[in-house]
Amino acid sequence: MPDSTLPDAVAAHVRWRSTDGREGARLDTTGLDLAGADLVGLDLADAVLVGANLRGADLRGTDLFGAALHGADLQDADLSGAQLGKADLSGARARGVRLHRARLVRTDLDGADLTGADLSRAYLVKTDLSGADLSSADLSEADLHLVFVAGSTWDSTSARDSRGTLAGPDVPVTLVLSGAPTQVTVAELIARLAEGGARLEVHPERSAVPETTPWRWPADPDHPAVTVQ
Repeated sequence: MPDSTLPDAVAAHVRWRSTDGREGARLDTTGLDLAGADLVGLDLADAVLVGANLRGADLRGTDLFGAALHGADLQDADLSGAQLGKADLSGARARGVRLHRARLVRTDLDGADLTGADLSRAYLVKTDLSGADLSSADLSEADLHLVFVAGSTWDSTSARDSRGTLAGPDVPVTLVLSGAPTQVTVAELIARLAEGGARLEVHPERSAVPETTPWRWPADPDHPAVTVQ
């Protein structure tokens, strides 16, 4: 999709969503090059961006609820304040991605490369980080509620004043200490993160899901989702 047609395609996507598919067309940029694109505040909910090159793209405040971003290249992209509820970012290449104050509710980040990602003040609820690489990622002041981290990697990860719960006390994760990868449990990971100021707890297996506490840092009001007419 050439850049010149993107506004028309987004407008058609908005019509497709608002008419339950009777008009317009679902946005599909699968495999296309949108590196550095300005997509600030657009309504891209349910869009198909599988494998798309979004490296360095500006997606601040963009609505990507339910979007398919499997395998997308999001390196150094800015998704501050973005809505990513139920979005599929599994296998995404997202080194250095900015997810500051992003909303990640039931978001699939299974196997994503989040090395150096900024997740500060983000809101994660039942987010799947299984197998994700969180090396040098910043989770400072993030709110986490029943986040799944089995098989994830934590190396120099900052989680100062993060609050909430990680699933399963005995779930295995990889913690890198002095350059040596070591398999530990979630309970042991939480104890290590607490040394850096994290305030996380283990969510016991087979226990009821508690009510989530209010998000301390709602999405940036300066970059709300925008509907394209």
